[in-house]
Amino acid sequence: MGRTEQDDNVLLDALRELNGWVADDGRLSRSLPLDDSQHAELAEHIKIFADTLGVMPDVSRTDEATLIVLAREGGFSLTDVTFAGRVETAYITIAGELAAQEGSQLSKGRFRWLRRGE
Repeated sequence: MGRTEQDDNVLLDALRELNGWVADDGRLSRSLPLDDSQHAELAEHIKIFADTLGVMPDVSRTDEATLIVLAREGGFSLTDVTFAGRVETAYITIAGELAAQEGSQLSKGRFRWLRRGE
C-alpha cells in the first residue's frame, strides 16, 4: 500500500515545524553548525534516536558543521520526520544560544518558502 496525498500533506505539515531541515528528491537533510565536542554529544543522541526509530542516517563532519542526511527508496517517511524532530530538540539543547540565533534566521526564510510552494 503506497502513500496517499493525505499522508504527504501530514509529512509536509510536520516538516514545516522543523527549522533548517530540507526535503529534496526523497532526502531529508540538515546542516548544524557545531564544534567538535558538540558534534560528539549530538552523535551519541543520533545513534540512540536512529536505533530506537529504525532509521539509518548518514552523519558526516566538516570543520564547522555536522551534516545529517536521511534517504530511502520511496522518499522520507513520518518516522524520518520524527527522527529529525528529536535531533532538532537535542541540537537546541546542546548548542543553546547558537541554535536560538540560527532558528530565528531560518524561520524568516521558512515562511517565504511555504507561501511560494502553496
